[in-house]
Amino acid sequence: MLNEQTLKEIEEFAYAYMSKHETALFAGIDAIDLEDEESPEGKAFVIGRLKRKVKFNQVIIALSDQLSSPAMAIELKLSEKTYLNDIR
Repeated sequence: MLNEQTLKEIEEFAYAYMSKHETALFAGIDAIDLEDEESPEGKAFVIGRLKRKVKFNQVIIALSDQLSSPAMAIELKLSEKTYLNDIR
């Protein structure tokens, strides 16, 4: 079992778009440990990626609210993709 600091580092590396291999090297674990999304290591990696996705979406929405045409187009694509995923 990894300590909380290592799990936090895995989350931070995933947030920064580091690959699973790079994250594993930094964390001192095997990359295969990140493949199982039910393991603490895998969950930390997925949470890091999801937090980054949330941040990205928040920025796009904020720009769209300011009437940025490119951001509005991106937000439309995000909303359509989300809708299609939700109805599956």
